[in-house]
Amino acid sequence: MKSRKLLAALIAFAMVFAAVPALSLASGAAETFGEAAAARKLDLTWASLEAAEEAALASGMDRNQVINAVYQAALNLPNVDKDGFSDFDSDGFFFTVDGMYCAYDFRLRNETDKSAAPVDEKVVLVKGSGSGKALRDAASPDVFLIAPYYGHDNSFTDQYKREAQSIADETGGDYLLIQSTSATGPAIAENFVNKGVVIFDSHGTQSGTSSYLCLTTNSGITQQDYQNGWAVNAGSAAYIDGRYVENHAPGELANCIVWMAICEGMKRQGQGTTGSALLRAGAGCVYGYSQSVTFAGDYVYEETFWNAMKEDQATVAKAYELMVDTHGIPDPYGNAYPIVMSPVDEFPSNPDGPQVVNCEWRLFGGLPPVELTDYSLSSESIQLYAGYEHTVDFNRVPSNANDYELVWTSADPAVASVSGNSRRAVITANNAGSTVITCAVVKDGQAFGTRTIAVTVVPDTSLYDSLNVEGGSLEFSSTGSYRFKAEQGADRLYAVSGNRGVSNSTSTLTLSLNMRAGETLTFDYAYMTEYSYDFYTFRVNAQQVQRVSGNSNGWKSYTYTAAADGAYTFEWIYEKDPYVDEGDDCVKIDNVVYSGASVPTPDGDIDGVGGVSVADGIVALRISMGLITPTDEQVAHGDFDGDGRIALGDAITILRMAMGLVA
Repeated sequence: MKSRKLLAALIAFAMVFAAVPALSLASGAAETFGEAAAARKLDLTWASLEAAEEAALASGMDRNQVINAVYQAALNLPNVDKDGFSDFDSDGFFFTVDGMYCAYDFRLRNETDKSAAPVDEKVVLVKGSGSGKALRDAASPDVFLIAPYYGHDNSFTDQYKREAQSIADETGGDYLLIQSTSATGPAIAENFVNKGVVIFDSHGTQSGTSSYLCLTTNSGITQQDYQNGWAVNAGSAAYIDGRYVENHAPGELANCIVWMAICEGMKRQGQGTTGSALLRAGAGCVYGYSQSVTFAGDYVYEETFWNAMKEDQATVAKAYELMVDTHGIPDPYGNAYPIVMSPVDEFPSNPDGPQVVNCEWRLFGGLPPVELTDYSLSSESIQLYAGYEHTVDFNRVPSNANDYELVWTSADPAVASVSGNSRRAVITANNAGSTVITCAVVKDGQAFGTRTIAVTVVPDTSLYDSLNVEGGSLEFSSTGSYRFKAEQGADRLYAVSGNRGVSNSTSTLTLSLNMRAGETLTFDYAYMTEYSYDFYTFRVNAQQVQRVSGNSNGWKSYTYTAAADGAYTFEWIYEKDPYVDEGDDCVKIDNVVYSGASVPTPDGDIDGVGGVSVADGIVALRISMGLITPTDEQVAHGDFDGDGRIALGDAITILRMAMGLVA
């Protein structure tokens, strides 16, 4: 009887198998074969790299020498794409094998505290026994702690185990911990759904296009994942980012909040790739750091933030404000700035700076309303250098008032713009001029009152003072996130590039002049950079004149001589690479001297009524045709090529300016 049943089962299996199209079977077999071949290539590559690392360590090389030895070994491997070395940092480098993303990280392989033994692979599920407060925004009371390095790196403590359990106790949900090599990519993606709070407690790293969560295993990650850049192979380990979760989660996320207690979770180069992917997948809010955060810094932030979320029932915006008010930014023990991404908080234009958070996501229902009876602003009038910022606090009476909204506006955003929330605003000075910032208070949908701040924006005279010699009158500019700044040295005041210690960044100083042939521009300079990685460049009219790296060993002087009459734009540029810091990592400029009479840069305003319009272009055309004799002032405003007159080319330039085709 048993044999008949077995035979019937085999026949049924054979019939089902026969019904599967041959093409489908062939396709599946090809896919399986391709996956196996890709895994084999990765295994062979990493066997060679690990052998090179072992030999370098055995010979007594320091960390940089070991990294370079492994890098040279990778360059010589046939499976490694020769044009696939996309990133290089202080800990290692990224590369590709047949288009599959890979990374070598010396720190994670050799410098983590691996005294925690034995490695404990486990999944812990604690059934909820909490108070079960009514949730507001999270669609689940459950808490998920992802901890790949528990049991591998002894520097990780129980801090987030306690925090995750505490949150679950408040929500009444289940607390799930996946640690060590049980924290595989597929397990993380599968368990991401149906969670109200998700915490990453692991190492993090960054590649050119994303920020990644480091795992201690590459189990379950496929060739396609590596080729898409959703995952990075690191030998027996791997890294995954938000796109991996987005593309592998079995359902939409439960409007969760994701706290990334990892280094570089919101790195500048990634431009919020991981945060954006998690938001697309259904998260309501994502928290992370711009740089490598310290354990101590993250712990004080986490405790203050989550206490506000649990006990005070605060919004993310208010919990973030409290955290910043209490501990300051960046991380008080390092250089990491906390960043929030949400449907109303885009990735900031400057991740390494203060952020105004607007996210109203709340774990529980709100606090009882407390009426606002009076208020004031911390500033009534301010003067700012162009390109700088100023923070204004909204002072409430009583101090715990919450039943109000604020609307911040600028009368002229071209002069100064403003971004704010219910506690403070950041005013950004854009161009010279005056404007008014208004803070309108709204209660119960009705206007309650307004306060204003008079803002005056002036040119940055600190650069003027630090770069000119006594009696000099040259006008310099430096814009962007990393402006040149005045700095007082032991024996001189000078300007220094503003991107010290900021990886993959550029700081630029600019000067524009009209010069005659034979006139000169002379300046002093000093630089300290990591040789062949960081560079100081001096450009004239976009052409490279100097490009050096290493250490100048003190101040030097350089003189540029104009070859012909015309307009000249000078740029001093300091480029910081994604690698390690060494020395002072900057360029310093001082004592800039122009041999001729300083001539203002023309602005195109020929008719003198302000701004550049088509009317200015028409006047310039008539002057170029000899129909009008220009005044000296008109020539000063319209002579762009520096030949002492307004010619047809100058008129065309002014018309293009009026049409918005050139700045």
